[in-house]
Amino acid sequence: MNKIKPTTEAIAEALKNPNSWVYVIDKAFESLEEVPREAIKGAWKVNENGLIIGEFFPNPNYKDLNNL
Repeated sequence: MNKIKPTTEAIAEALKNPNSWVYVIDKAFESLEEVPREAIKGAWKVNENGLIIGEFFPNPNYKDLNNL
């Protein structure tokens, strides 16, 4: 089980996007409109009230693209 806690920014993003997911993006790609799948570290599910529910889902395909 993954115990990564949501940041303040992730919680704020969840409130703006109910019934969705909040993604954690590699810092090198945060400013881009579209990011490669490998740059997504993982995500939290967001319920209908804009609250993060459950645990962090790590992306098994994440690669630290800065260190290739």
